[in-house]
Amino acid sequence: MASEAYPQIRDKVYEQLRQAMLKGSLKPGERLVERKLAEQLGVSRTPVREAIRMLQLEGLVVHLPRVGSVVAQVTDDEVVDIYRIRAVLEGLAARMAAEKINPTQRQQLTNLVETIEELAKERDFDRLEKVHQEYNDLIYQVAGSMRLYGMITTLVDHITRYARVGYCHPGRMEEATREHRQLVEAITMRDGALAERVAREHIDNSRRAYFSEIAIRSKV
Repeated sequence: MASEAYPQIRDKVYEQLRQAMLKGSLKPGERLVERKLAEQLGVSRTPVREAIRMLQLEGLVVHLPRVGSVVAQVTDDEVVDIYRIRAVLEGLAARMAAEKINPTQRQQLTNLVETIEELAKERDFDRLEKVHQEYNDLIYQVAGSMRLYGMITTLVDHITRYARVGYCHPGRMEEATREHRQLVEAITMRDGALAERVAREHIDNSRRAYFSEIAIRSKV
């Protein structure tokens, strides 16, 4: 990274730390030691310090007295709040997409859900996650509201690590894949009310799967 401009280095460090938190390799409650992180990433401590500050503004990092910066922990009540708010926003995005979708977008959405179904059968989780994000992004794009898009993606970033836990719950992967197909069918039929209901039920089911899986793990 030495030959890169400083802002590029800082942004790379920020994205690496952010992804590590969202994917769980940096776990809630874990201390963020600037010196250690700088050595691991091959950079000076300054871009690490600034990246941590940026993550603190996002709510992914908190500063604790006599401890320092740690990966933020979210309570069960906060997780419930995030899921409930997301259900409302996702429902609105689905309704708006159903009202605005054109034939080209309809085909694109159908292609994506077919790919999701194939990858779910193959249990190819890395590719599935990428295509699932493309699927969601297309729905938000079709909805046509940048403000709504910004609100949803902020929540998605905070809930990603919990969604992964929910998808580990027995049967949830298959159930979620069916829900994705149902949502596409509602949107392509231009049935806004149905699309909103399916989207909200999908998020509610994801919330229940998360807490069911947590309950199982707590007994192990």
